[in-house]
Amino acid sequence: MKLKRTMHQVFAIARTDFLGIARNKTAIFFTLLFPLFFLIIIGFTFGTQSTSETSRVHIGIVNFDGEMINVNGTISENSTIGDAFVQNLKDANFTVYEYSAYGDKNTNGTAAYDISRRQIKIAVVIPSNFTEALSYQYTNISGMPIPTKASLELYTDPSDPTGSIIAQQSIFGFILEFIKRYQEIAINQLPLGFQEYAAVLADPITVSTSEADVSGRQLRWIDYMVPGSLGLVLLWSGLNHASVAIAGERTKGTFQRMVIAPVSPMTVLVGKVISCLIIVYLSATIMLAAGILIFQVNLYWNIPVIALAIFLGAISAIGLGLIISSISKNVEAADAITILISVPLQFFIGAFFPLSIMPEPAQ
Repeated sequence: MKLKRTMHQVFAIARTDFLGIARNKTAIFFTLLFPLFFLIIIGFTFGTQSTSETSRVHIGIVNFDGEMINVNGTISENSTIGDAFVQNLKDANFTVYEYSAYGDKNTNGTAAYDISRRQIKIAVVIPSNFTEALSYQYTNISGMPIPTKASLELYTDPSDPTGSIIAQQSIFGFILEFIKRYQEIAINQLPLGFQEYAAVLADPITVSTSEADVSGRQLRWIDYMVPGSLGLVLLWSGLNHASVAIAGERTKGTFQRMVIAPVSPMTVLVGKVISCLIIVYLSATIMLAAGILIFQVNLYWNIPVIALAIFLGAISAIGLGLIISSISKNVEAADAITILISVPLQFFIGAFFPLSIMPEPAQ
């Protein structure tokens, strides 16, 4: 009989808390719908594969190749390889802007000017002897070719380190591929007996990459982000709701009535934990359903394991939230402490980055 009365009290407290949230439209939005919007934004920003990733890299080209230069006492204006370099960049779907000069940040119409205004992330300057150097036109007095390296100058935007690094990695990858094509053409012009040796000297190591046979499923970036976002939902929903559970009672003036009521503190605590768990499970269900319906995420669908993982994560967040709520005199103080704790935790629960790549103190 006593157990039945206690269970009735527990569920009555849980029902009261849950209905209080259901009547609060703002609380409903941030508790249930905000995780959904968060997943949609993350998914559409990073989770879809673009047909042309390189088109996002805006590159400025200053092509001096073809200008008059003196080669072995003869005027040369050959721009064959420089023009091919620019055309290959365009064929690789880079967004290419062409300039007649590098200039400076105060001169409109130059590469430096557009870098300073972030229209381009990197500028590539092709020298006037680019074709001549790569086609062995420099010779000594006996007519033997003089080995001459061609040079490229790259200018990046120091005010945007992340964008500049991405642009550098993209252009370096393109240059390596361009060099490989150039080497193949040059080697094919050698006598047959030397072509195989020259090919090995030019590319002495072959590297192959294969995926280990550890899973039958091909995972995408969004397949990793959905479980990570689920971790954030457990943190946000559990911590935010639980942190105001008792502090909210103090603010409304109902805490004293709860204390003097014929209900044990454990009953109150369990009732509030159950209401928090209901909110967390609803948020998690919405998050997972959105991942399946919108992004077709590929997850390990072991329902008991998922339910247990959500329960353990939720209990951890709810327990921390109840501690915050018990020491906070009002809702404002509880919210401030919650933000102070939850913001760093977002980066240390493995939601965005694997814990293995973080520094040891962060792990």
